[in-house]
Amino acid sequence: MRPQTFVHRHATVVQVLLTLGLYAQFSVLAGIAATPGVYAALRLWSLADAWPLPLTVMLACALGWGAFFSYAVCIIFVVGAFRIVTRASAPAGRFRFYSYPAYQWARYNALILLVRYTSLNFIRVTPFINVFHRLMGMRIGRRVQINTAVIGDSNLIEIGDDSVIGGDVTLVAHAAAHGVFVTAPVRIGHRVTVGLMAVILPGVTLGDGAVILPNSVVEMGTRVGPGETWGGIPAICVRTRQAHPSTRPATSSAPRPGARPEGDAGDADVVR
Repeated sequence: MRPQTFVHRHATVVQVLLTLGLYAQFSVLAGIAATPGVYAALRLWSLADAWPLPLTVMLACALGWGAFFSYAVCIIFVVGAFRIVTRASAPAGRFRFYSYPAYQWARYNALILLVRYTSLNFIRVTPFINVFHRLMGMRIGRRVQINTAVIGDSNLIEIGDDSVIGGDVTLVAHAAAHGVFVTAPVRIGHRVTVGLMAVILPGVTLGDGAVILPNSVVEMGTRVGPGETWGGIPAICVRTRQAHPSTRPATSSAPRPGARPEGDAGDADVVR
C-alpha cells in the first residue's frame, strides 16, 4: 500500500479550497460575459420611464432575456480566450486522483462545465457550439452538427467533416476506477452519425461513415470500422456497409460475427 501524500490525507480541505477558488474564477469570467448584455439592457430601460405598467413589465422581461442570450454567446468567447491564455488542457494518460495531472484535468473541464450549465443548451445545433469547442481545443471538420451539451475533454476529441452528434449524446475522453483516472483521445471520422443519447468513452475510434445507434454504449478503446453500424450495451457490430466510394475498396469485407443481414432497418433508426 502506497503511503498517503499530504493532499491525500487532507483531500476534503484541499477540495473545498480549490472549489472556492474556481467559484471566484467563474464569477469573474461570467461577470465579464454578462457585462455587454446588462449594460445594453440598462441603457434601454432608461427609455421606459413614462411607459404604462404593462409595457414596462413586457420591456423588463424582454431586456432580461436579451441580456441572458447575450451572455450565452459572450461566455463561449470569454472562456475560450481564457483557456488559450492560460493554456489549460486535459492531459492524456493514466494518473491518480490526487495528482497534478488530475488537477489539470479538473481545472480544464471546470471551464467547460461553466459554459455547459449556463449556455450550451441554448446554442446546440448552431455554429456557436462548434466555435466554443474549437476554442477549447477540439479538432472539428466542416459542416459538423452537434446536438448535445454533454461533452468533456474537448482537446482530446476529433470530429471529421459532415458528422452528426445526436441529441444528448455523452462524448468524453475520460474514465475513472480504483483511484486511477484514464484519459485517451476519441477520434470520429467523416460522415459519422452518433444516435440519440449514445455514450462514447475514451480511446474510441469511429471510422468514416460509421453509425452508432441510439442509447448505445461504445466501450473504452473500441474501434468501429468504416461504414459499420454498432448498437447495444455494450455496443457490438450489427451491420456492415460500404462507407463511401472514396474511402473503401471496391470489394466489401466479410461481415463480423453477429452482424445483421443487409435489408434490416437502416440509418432511419438514428435520430438526433
